[in-house]
Amino acid sequence: MNALILAQGTLWGILLLTAAVSLLLLRQIKALYRKIAPLGALAPVSPATSMLPPQHLSTLDGQSVTIGGHHQNGRQTLLLFVSGSCPVSQKMISITRDFCGREHLDLLFCGDDTPQAQQAALLTLGLTQSEMVNSATLGRLLGVDRVPFAVLLAPDGAVEARGLVNNREHLESLLSVRATGYSSIQSFLDANPRALSAS
Repeated sequence: MNALILAQGTLWGILLLTAAVSLLLLRQIKALYRKIAPLGALAPVSPATSMLPPQHLSTLDGQSVTIGGHHQNGRQTLLLFVSGSCPVSQKMISITRDFCGREHLDLLFCGDDTPQAQQAALLTLGLTQSEMVNSATLGRLLGVDRVPFAVLLAPDGAVEARGLVNNREHLESLLSVRATGYSSIQSFLDANPRALSAS
């Protein structure tokens, strides 16, 4: 009988100790989340321009398209730079289409490769020729050095936000960054160094 009581007491002691440790861990995790700023789309390279002048380009099926400058429809445009050899680019195609539909953004896919490689990329990425332009100049102007890379343009051609995007949260951060008045997460953190400190 004494052994049973001792065993029960030991089990209750272990249970209470486990609960106390769990509560301490939960407090530490909450403190960690407060200290870490939610990073969005990162932009490691500065763009050559903050106001994109009209770029008269052609989609892969030969249709004329103007990127930058003043948009008559008053809508923002999201440019997504992708590559057929990038598996993350493949994942981001459907995510970006859905995101732009929900946020009422015009969407255009961009690449920088040989015409033959871009035709092959269409099959890999599941894009049509009318959805994509191929331009090395556009990527250089906007500071694109890796893919998938998104650039949010205002109706007047201003670069509102930009950065690498690996998931939907990164796309959503472009709209959040725009609301703060900073064109990238880096510029926001540079101007607000205490954003990483605990509240």
